[in-house]
Amino acid sequence: MRLILDTNLWSDIGDEGVASEFDDFVSRRKLEVLVPPSILIEVCRLSVRELRDPIVRALAVGPRRRLPTEAESESAELVAEIRRLRPDWMRKMPNTAKVAALNAFWTRQVWRTALIDSQRIYDYELGGRRLHDDLMKVQQSERSQLLQSNFSLRPLTALEVSEGTAGFGREPGGWPDEPIEAWRMSSFELYWHQLVKIAGRAVLTKEDTTSADWVGAYVDLSRLRRSMSDFLHLWAYEVDLLSMPRNWVRWAVNVMQVGEKVTGGNPSDEQHSAYLLDCDRFLTADQRYASVLRAVREDAPFEMAEPTVVSGDRTVPVLDRIRAALDDPDAGTE
Repeated sequence: MRLILDTNLWSDIGDEGVASEFDDFVSRRKLEVLVPPSILIEVCRLSVRELRDPIVRALAVGPRRRLPTEAESESAELVAEIRRLRPDWMRKMPNTAKVAALNAFWTRQVWRTALIDSQRIYDYELGGRRLHDDLMKVQQSERSQLLQSNFSLRPLTALEVSEGTAGFGREPGGWPDEPIEAWRMSSFELYWHQLVKIAGRAVLTKEDTTSADWVGAYVDLSRLRRSMSDFLHLWAYEVDLLSMPRNWVRWAVNVMQVGEKVTGGNPSDEQHSAYLLDCDRFLTADQRYASVLRAVREDAPFEMAEPTVVSGDRTVPVLDRIRAALDDPDAGTE
């Protein structure tokens, strides 16, 4: 069984100093533990180094399989669809050197840096706090509008947007003549912003160009950005949902989070959700997050991991709580 643990459980393993016992448990159960870089980064945002470093070590050392960053996996979905639908946008020669460097950073270097000097990552992440705060404000505004309108979010596959409700992507002759699926419009907005807007100004603003780096290693972004309407049409009518599961899950989790209390962990939880395509079980002590993931899983038109709630009662050793959750997936929902 392939297993991913949420940050809260790694925190308990590190705090209790039971990483080696956890490894023994994993070996006996014949479990494969997958570790997403998004969870490492969330751990490195803890401000107290003495608390942070034992958790980093528990997460990074031992029989773990380090996963590619979610940005790489999500970008790969888009690249594959562009290759299928707009082959003339592809670069004649992929920038394999950039891909190798990015992959090496996220699967090796960032983990090594976290083990040697996690403060470097903590300091760097402080610089991205503004983006985190902006994402929180957007969700809070969307939640307020949702509560006022009494709008139903389910089923997620039925959500649509029209020109009257979308605030982005207008170009003469470019808007579809009919409503389109909400995940398509949201994905179009996101990638146009990242691949065109941010990529075009990052030299001056120093903004993060992660998506543009991954996609641009294979796609000629100058060709992609020639027509907003063509890029919109690609997303509105042509990309195959079943070929874009990670992008859909990220969108769906963001939507369902709006229906819950907005918390500071939402942006990280949204990132983690992309990895539910990699594992069989996702364990978390956050019941609210688990309920969001269950709703997304129920509506998803493809298979994704089952979220399992582990009791958050810290008077009980974390390994006992994990064992109980694996033996009885409903035990932590009480």
